[in-house]
This record gives sequence, structure tokens and C-alpha cells, in this order.
Amino acid sequence: MGVHGGEWRVHASAVDDIQVIEDSLAWLSGDITSVSTQKDKSALGAPMFTIISKMTAKQSIFSLGRLQSESVKQILDSGLESRIDEDKFLHLRIDLDALCRGEGEISVDKNAMVAKGRFKLEVYPGQSVNEVAMGIFEDLRDK
Repeated sequence: MGVHGGEWRVHASAVDDIQVIEDSLAWLSGDITSVSTQKDKSALGAPMFTIISKMTAKQSIFSLGRLQSESVKQILDSGLESRIDEDKFLHLRIDLDALCRGEGEISVDKNAMVAKGRFKLEVYPGQSVNEVAMGIFEDLRDK
């Protein structure tokens, strides 16, 4: 359906509830086994965590289907060109507070904590990257 695979990534501090974030990413990706957590130190030495959920093509489409209909509409209205890089990756940011409540809501606040999504688009010769991405979100909108 237009995606090779994807991942969600959250950077959290030691004071964040890591288990809630892991559970939220598992809900978003549909699979607890795809979630991994790495503990590191920030540039200033404070403990931090990187929580990642890697997904197959099927899981990626399922995950995008978790986005609220208003968020899908917002993505379509704002245009997809700015969300796609030169390597054909689609980038999304979901509000982490909403995600922890079980809501897939695109973040509009630049200062909010987010789950960063990165999805490799399945584009073949003769296809436009934007058309493939638009097709994915139009299918989600029409569900």
C-alpha cells in the first residue's frame, strides 16, 4: 500500500514514565515486541532514554491508521511535501501526551514532547513520491 516499513521514536528523560511510553508505542504499532528501550546519558550527563518501535510494512499501515481522522485531515490540508525528505521518508510527529491517552494526534505545538515517526515510502519508477503519500492518507481519510 505504499510503505516499506517505519519506526516511531521517543526521547525521554529519567523522570518520564518509561513504561507508559513503551505501552503507548506498542498500542500505536500494534506490537509490544517491536518496542525497544536504550538508556544513555544526555550531553549534560543526565540519564535519558530512547524508546523505538520498528515496524514492517503491514504494521506501518496499521500504525498510520491509529491517527485520528482530524489529524489525517490536517496532514492532507497542510500538504505532504514538507513532510517527505529526499530519501523518500515521510516524517510525522505525534503529541506524546495524547499518545499516552491512546490518541494518535499530530503535534502542532513545537515545544511539546513528541513521538517522531519515520516511514519509508514505496515508490517505483514513474510514480511521484507525493502521489504515493497522498494515496496513503486519502485511503486513511476514506476509512
